[in-house]
Amino acid sequence: MNSETTPLAVRRAHLVAECAQQRGDIAYELNLLKAPVERLGGVGQSLMANRKVLLAGGGVALGMLIARPKPVLAIVATGVSAWKIVQNVLPRVMPVVQRVMPQVMPIIRERFGSRF
Repeated sequence: MNSETTPLAVRRAHLVAECAQQRGDIAYELNLLKAPVERLGGVGQSLMANRKVLLAGGGVALGMLIARPKPVLAIVATGVSAWKIVQNVLPRVMPVVQRVMPQVMPIIRERFGSRF
């Protein structure tokens, strides 16, 4: 090789190595993004399989919101209020449930069988 092609070859090898490093970094980041979705199981696949039904339901909900906004907004407001109540009550109730469950589970298993 002459002196003109050697720096180009070295630079090319450096760029190829840098591209490979970037591909590895992107693959790692992509796997981090995929992990929460994979924990959900086949939810994405089931959503895609039923996308026509979901789109139809969304269309009906949007149509109801446009045609009769008062009842729909009342239902939404009720849902938001219920969600806030659950979020406030749940941290207080869960420690009690976790403390009581080990005592209650043998009784439930005795009465209903080993399903629980």
